[in-house]
Amino acid sequence: MVNFSVITLIGLFGLVGVWLSDHIRRKRVSKEDLVCPIGFDCQTVVTSKYSKFFGIPVENLGILYYLLVSISYAVFLFFPKLHHEFFSFAILSVTILAFLFSIYLTFIQLVVLGRLCSLCLASAALCTLIFIFAWTSTNLDIIGFLNSVIQILPL
Repeated sequence: MVNFSVITLIGLFGLVGVWLSDHIRRKRVSKEDLVCPIGFDCQTVVTSKYSKFFGIPVENLGILYYLLVSISYAVFLFFPKLHHEFFSFAILSVTILAFLFSIYLTFIQLVVLGRLCSLCLASAALCTLIFIFAWTSTNLDIIGFLNSVIQILPL
């Protein structure tokens, strides 16, 4: 059973994440100072050496992730028959990775940089909400699905 309200909510969180990540990207590209709405030090955080992951700006990764979430959940909403185990597992896996990456980035802000960025924390909150809603709303038998995938693999 597909929960349309949860799917819609996750898709909306994804759209907010696209906007937020793109806002940070536009400020960086135009070399404008990024001012945190609640007085944290966004500029230091988003220009630190940790603002890139394997040479890719973190906000670009955020845009890609949030676009994937928005598009996937829009497809799930408008084409419920495509809400197949494989696609559910794939998007849930990406969501788990994004959630763990946001924990890592928050740790970097708190412990390594000693500075916080409210926009980055808002993005981490969005990742957390997407993870919680996606995880709790799935009716995917993850263990059973993984067992069926392992049986197919030539080991």
